[in-house]
Amino acid sequence: MLTFIVLYGINVSENPTYEGDDMNKIKLIYEGKAKKVYETDDPTLAIFEYKDSLTAFNAQKKDTMQGKGRLTNLISAAFLKLLQDKGIPTHFVKLLDDNHQLVKRLKIIPLEVVVRNTSTGSLCKRLGVEEGLDLVPPLVEFYLKNDELGDPLVTEDHIRAFGFASKPQVERMKELCLKVNEILSKYLYERGIKLVDFKLEFGTDKEGNIYVADEISPDTCRFWDLTSKERLDKDRFRKDLGNVLEAYEEIWRRISQPKAAAQKRYETKLFIYLKEGVLDTQGKTVLSSLRSLNYPEVQDVRVGKYLKITLNLPSREEAESRVRSMCEDLLVNDLIEEYTFELEEI
Repeated sequence: MLTFIVLYGINVSENPTYEGDDMNKIKLIYEGKAKKVYETDDPTLAIFEYKDSLTAFNAQKKDTMQGKGRLTNLISAAFLKLLQDKGIPTHFVKLLDDNHQLVKRLKIIPLEVVVRNTSTGSLCKRLGVEEGLDLVPPLVEFYLKNDELGDPLVTEDHIRAFGFASKPQVERMKELCLKVNEILSKYLYERGIKLVDFKLEFGTDKEGNIYVADEISPDTCRFWDLTSKERLDKDRFRKDLGNVLEAYEEIWRRISQPKAAAQKRYETKLFIYLKEGVLDTQGKTVLSSLRSLNYPEVQDVRVGKYLKITLNLPSREEAESRVRSMCEDLLVNDLIEEYTFELEEI
């Protein structure tokens, strides 16, 4: 039995029928760590073939995992199509089959742009900072695309001095990166995933227009489960955590969910206070202290508790129900206390 998922206009199944199956590979023009790039019958287009290879630490660590190429192809196509639908120019044209996609042929700018929302990885090692710190606003870094040099970190002054990109190109890449971050962060958050950081590459067409190029996948992003902080990306390979393919499959499963099943984030402001008629000794103490400090206008003080709780749930109704359950099960002593709460989607 075939299982079909409609994802942003792309029909995906275990044995899918794709558009453009008659597009021909003419010549291999590039082979990287994760994919091959081919010329096509159309000089403005190229074919990406995603490989089953896994690499880390500038290809010092290598492995092959059957099915990995299919997953990175499908995940990247889904993200690029999402960005296009939100007005972000990308090189993606269409899926051809499980491991191939058709893309615009571009002149690649020799820079990788990394956007970091949370401290981890090389940032922590380089600066000695704690892992897991939220970075607000997001940190944008540039790296020179050069495997022999280990893709070194470069500043905007380096970029300008050595002509790696023009100032308008740098500003445009930063602008697009932050827009991509906003779109993907929200989309993934709704599906229980935190976008920790990601890498983008860019290219230009003959008119000089800049497009998001390459891929967006667990190979190029860090994804953490919102609740467990489990890593759902290539860090599982880098750190020998195991279950690498399962993590990629989990990302594909979650982004394949209909939006109706997606998670939303709610902030609850919970107020707990003693019932009328219950002696509030803390309130009496505070009232006495205020009057001794010459605040005679204060007539009564009731001391309570305030909790701020953040929830990830599909609907407001379910969030309200869960807050009430928490109060009844743990947070409120219904013999002497009562509560109110405010719920806001964030």
